[in-house]
Amino acid sequence: MFEKMRAIYIIRRTVTVLALLPILSLQLSAQEKTSLWQKFVNAISAPSLELDSEYVYQPAPTWNVAVSADLGHVGNYLTNHLSTVAELDDQVIDVTADATLRLQGGLDKGIGLQVGYGNLSLGYNQKLGVDKTYKNTSFSFDYMAPGYAVQVQYFDFRRPMDYEALIDLGIVTLDDAGQTEYPGRMTSFIVDAFYAFNRRNFAYSAVYKGNVVQRRSAGTLMFGAKYIQGMVSTHPDEFASQLMMGLTNQTTRQISFGGGLSYNLVPYHRQPDENGKGLRNLTFNVTAIPMVTLFNQFITTMENEDENFNPVKTKSVMNGNMLVNYVLKAGAIYTWDRFSVNLSGSYDRYNYRGASDIPAQFDDLEFEKVQSSGWFRRWTASLKFCVRF
Repeated sequence: MFEKMRAIYIIRRTVTVLALLPILSLQLSAQEKTSLWQKFVNAISAPSLELDSEYVYQPAPTWNVAVSADLGHVGNYLTNHLSTVAELDDQVIDVTADATLRLQGGLDKGIGLQVGYGNLSLGYNQKLGVDKTYKNTSFSFDYMAPGYAVQVQYFDFRRPMDYEALIDLGIVTLDDAGQTEYPGRMTSFIVDAFYAFNRRNFAYSAVYKGNVVQRRSAGTLMFGAKYIQGMVSTHPDEFASQLMMGLTNQTTRQISFGGGLSYNLVPYHRQPDENGKGLRNLTFNVTAIPMVTLFNQFITTMENEDENFNPVKTKSVMNGNMLVNYVLKAGAIYTWDRFSVNLSGSYDRYNYRGASDIPAQFDDLEFEKVQSSGWFRRWTASLKFCVRF
């Protein structure tokens, strides 16, 4: 009898263990996944071992959400000079055409949302009070550690453009000025990278990200790199495009490098207690980095019709001149416990200039060369409220 009961007990225990094996395996698998996730999190958000804790306080990485109210202005100016020679009544004459385009823009008001974890964040901004026809949005992705940062931004603006055009045919001059009927479009894809040489006492992210806290004032030399891909376009049916011999799209690609200074000023700091309560901090930052554009490529697109009225699109690539651009930023942040308020402003400007041959047709004239120059500029001011969970 005892042996029979023992056999039944062993069988039941074996069945129970077999039934629990799938659950145990799932738990082990989940632990392995959690471990891999934790390794990834540590790789991108773990506290820096280089920083001096007397200068920079590093809270544990957490999820954070921020909302912002923004003011800004975007401006663009583009000028083109086209020149060729033509034969008229057995005479060779010089033909020139000059045109300028200006993207209209006043003071923009917008709201933004930013979600992040540790050093990472993803943001979206939408302008307020703008007609749907005139789109104005931006996206951003940041990886901002104390000693280095990478910021990716994309802007898309669609607004009316002011234009002026002057065509000199030798014996007659044609000129016109006005505003585009269709909205012009400007897009910018910008990647900024910063590296702080003082990686012991200085945290660039203290003001612009708020994931660490600068306890004492410190500054550093900064290295900066910037990639820009900007585009300005007008509608092919736009009268301004026709005056410019079918020129509808111009794209610039630039790579710039430079160096400058960044400084964090800390007039007030109170360290939290062992439970993380009582943190108080006020920090100001100023950053200035002039840059030299070592790669500057300019792509021009012209849309016309052949003798059979079929659309013909031609592109020309030109290598532009070496230029000087710069990045200017300033900000302040006040932090208490898990909350912070950040006020920051930035000014970006990049120039473009170059010349190339354009095989485009306009009636009996072939415009052989186009010289282009212009600039893009943008300033923004943002008030942001952030909560760390």
